Amino acid sequence: MELALQQKLLAQLASDRAFRETFFADPARVAASEGLTGEALSQSHCEQLRQFARVLQHRRLAQVGELLPLTHKALGTRFADLFHNYAITPPSGTRPCEDALGFVRHLKQHAATEGLEPEWSLSLARYEAAQIEATWLDERLVFRCLPHAVRKLSALLAVGDVPAGSYRRLSLALWWRTSTRSRLKHWLR
Repeated sequence: MELALQQKLLAQLASDRAFRETFFADPARVAASEGLTGEALSQSHCEQLRQFARVLQHRRLAQVGELLPLTHKALGTRFADLFHNYAITPPSGTRPCEDALGFVRHLKQHAATEGLEPEWSLSLARYEAAQIEATWLDERLVFRCLPHAVRKLSALLAVGDVPAGSYRRLSLALWWRTSTRSRLKHWLR
């Protein structure tokens, strides 16, 4: 039982920054509150835990980047910075697709409070989030109305260009399937 509690505590330490800092301030008290003895964690060093947390965060970043390739290309190096701001909190779910959807929600909040450049990168993020919902969460119908020319932007990004300009033009995106086991269909205008 002690091993299971240790593993649970280590997972929380690796994924929750606030909990990790509280633990480092008083490891014995936190371990006791989690049902562990202080000596059970005496071999865990703070720097090793921080390094493990960085490795897990880097893995999450890579997985989310694979699920949001257009957003990653559009934001460039800021993608990682914005993700690290998001990843301060524990993952939104247990699967990478849930983490990607949580990151897109974070981007929406960031865009609303501080803005996001280029402005159209949020439309790409919302488009890719809808695709994740349709593909990975087995939604039968997903529709998005986006304020930017998603088709044009994705074509430019596919050949390596990060286009300048506003690209304001309404895009409609639809994913549908007749049943949860049928083939997913997609329409973008």
